Amino acid sequence: MKTRRLLATIAALVVGSTMLFAQLGSPDRTNKKIPKPLQSRFVTGDPLWRELPVRSDFQTQYDRVWQTSVNTILEHNFDIATMDKDSGYFRTIQNERIVKMDTNWTYKIQISVKLVSTAGDSRANPPKLPLVEKVRLQVAGEVTNVDRKGLVRLNFLGYDQVLLQSLFQDLQAKLGGV
Repeated sequence: MKTRRLLATIAALVVGSTMLFAQLGSPDRTNKKIPKPLQSRFVTGDPLWRELPVRSDFQTQYDRVWQTSVNTILEHNFDIATMDKDSGYFRTIQNERIVKMDTNWTYKIQISVKLVSTAGDSRANPPKLPLVEKVRLQVAGEVTNVDRKGLVRLNFLGYDQVLLQSLFQDLQAKLGGV
């Protein structure tokens, strides 16, 4: 009876620690195969979306929130690849100028921005304007090592936590709640 209880407890601990490990990724959240200049800023795994609530006095000014978001990304030396103002989405082209790497390593960053808004009602009396509730921001990255023959030796996907925080703070200063 004690053996079964002990086995059940061990099984619960193994399952619990496995789930925790899967959520946290590697124990130190850095990959030692990534070049040193990137180890403090690049996190492997799925890129995060950060959400910034829009200040209440800007929520009815869709065009202003849109233009401020676009300008902020352009100010950080990124070029726009695609944008759709009606849907509130834009994405940059991959930028390799963020961190200069050795000749056999490349580091590419791509930013995506999505405005989250509620639809307005022009037929209401008085008309209800659409509200921009928040701005979503993602900074996806890719680190690649290519050998002399041009073959990919290592490739990591993730996000740049330093640039994500910098852009988030910049947008928060311009659009965020006080």
